[in-house]
Order: sequence, then C-alpha cells, then structure tokens
Amino acid sequence: MENRQGRVRGSVVNAMSVDVEDYFHVSVFDGIVPRSRWASMESRVCANTYRLLDMFDESGVSATFFILGWVAERHPGLVRDIAGRGHEIASHGYAHRLIYDQTPAAFRDDVRRAKHVLEDAAGCRVDEYRAPSYSVTPRSLWALDILIDEGYRYDSSIFPVRHDRYGIPVSPREPFAIE
Repeated sequence: MENRQGRVRGSVVNAMSVDVEDYFHVSVFDGIVPRSRWASMESRVCANTYRLLDMFDESGVSATFFILGWVAERHPGLVRDIAGRGHEIASHGYAHRLIYDQTPAAFRDDVRRAKHVLEDAAGCRVDEYRAPSYSVTPRSLWALDILIDEGYRYDSSIFPVRHDRYGIPVSPREPFAIE
C-alpha cells in the first residue's frame, strides 16, 4: 500500500555515499596544511578507498563516490576502478574550497575542472556534485545555477540542519527539485 508520497509502506531505501579525499584536504585544515604542501603529504586515499571498495563488494553495496578532482588527477586508476566496480562517480569539486569563500567565476572554474578530470578518468558522464563541507548555504545559493550551467543534474550539498559552517535548516529532508 502506498502513502501520500507514493512510497510503499514498510519499504526502506538506503543511500550510501563516500567523499573521496585525503585527510589533509578537509576544510578545518585550511590554515594548518597549505595547498602548496598537498603534493608532499603522505596520501592514504587509495588504500582507504580500496578497503571500502572491497567491503562494499563483499556486502553487495553500491554507492555514489564524490571524488575530489585533485585526487582524480593524481590517481585516475582509482577513479576507473571505482566506476569499474559499478559505483556512481560524482564530483566533490577540484580543490576542496568552500563555495562561499569563492567568487562565482572561481567556483565555475573549480567544478568545470573537476568534471573534466573525473569524466576523463572514469570514462563516463558525471552528473552529481557535493560541495566541500556542504557549503551550499543561503549565502551561496548562486552556485546551484552554475552547477546547472556546467551540466550537473543532481546536487547533494544542502544539509537540512543548523550549523555554524553549513546547512539550510528549512530544506526538505528528502530529495527535492529546485525550480
């Protein structure tokens, strides 16, 4: 029997997603690990991602992998392997910059570069985006128009919570279309 939203009562749909970035990419390290040092840092992203891929294979789980363009550029084989195991490839931007700290032009360059690198590595179209640290907020809603212009069809950047760095608490807690 269906409820008002057209869902079958009692059915549960679970979604799994992974942000593919290294430990030194996280926003809280911006003032501690300068981007100029990223290339010299010990990377753990491949080993940890392959560990997850193996666990997902064993459990029959498929997921969306939001991959940082910086990672994809350095590890294109990792991106190919994720796609080859049947997972969705999505963009996490190129340089893990908070949207509201960028100009619209800089944001456009970042998402365009990431999309190009990911599509080349994966050999498939990339339609989905998730902002670093969920940084689509009321002050960066302009980014959604840029994502549409750049060929993204889905966005997973709006977190429906109140937080000091991210979130739009009035947003629906289920997928929704923006008109």
